[in-house]
Amino acid sequence: MKKYFSNPTILTAIVLSVAILTLTLCEPYAFNSLSLNPEKTGEGQYWRLLTANFVHFGWAHTLMNVAALVLCTFALLSEISPLKYLCLLFVCCLTVGTGIYWFNPEYKPYAGLSGAIHGLIVAGLLLTRDYPLWVRIAAGVILVGKLINENNGHYEANDLQMLIDVKIAVESHLYGAIGGLASALVTKICISATVRNTSGKTS
Repeated sequence: MKKYFSNPTILTAIVLSVAILTLTLCEPYAFNSLSLNPEKTGEGQYWRLLTANFVHFGWAHTLMNVAALVLCTFALLSEISPLKYLCLLFVCCLTVGTGIYWFNPEYKPYAGLSGAIHGLIVAGLLLTRDYPLWVRIAAGVILVGKLINENNGHYEANDLQMLIDVKIAVESHLYGAIGGLASALVTKICISATVRNTSGKTS
């Protein structure tokens, strides 16, 4: 257990979680300044595409996503460096923010990290070496099924909506998953290219 708490990537996730909790403490100012509002974003406040992922609709929403972030990092992403982890999170957050801004402007405002977390899960399943292939494939199939079910036009997250008292932006989960998939594929391509170059120099 000690080695996990000394893992720099897990520590990075914990620091991010503390920052997210702090932002919730600073509501409503932080929420009003950082959440994704289509009109304000269109006026040039483009930071909201990224920062909306780190503010939440109250403590229940915050605690669920903070717990998911740490658990996801612990289970799937502890092998990668903190820099790669932050780059992956950045891409997932930006993909979610951009997707909501362009395709779902009805969410006024949008906030929350769950979309980006779905991206981290997708990337983690593709990049981790801690689990057998069949386990990763099974988890991937379950995740794909979840995304299809959420985005079929008839899905209603009634229990979750009662908990956080806002409409759940399930589309963000799909956008985050796309960002995570793209990031993981680029990473794999870069690793393969590096291995080929190294092999060519030593052969």
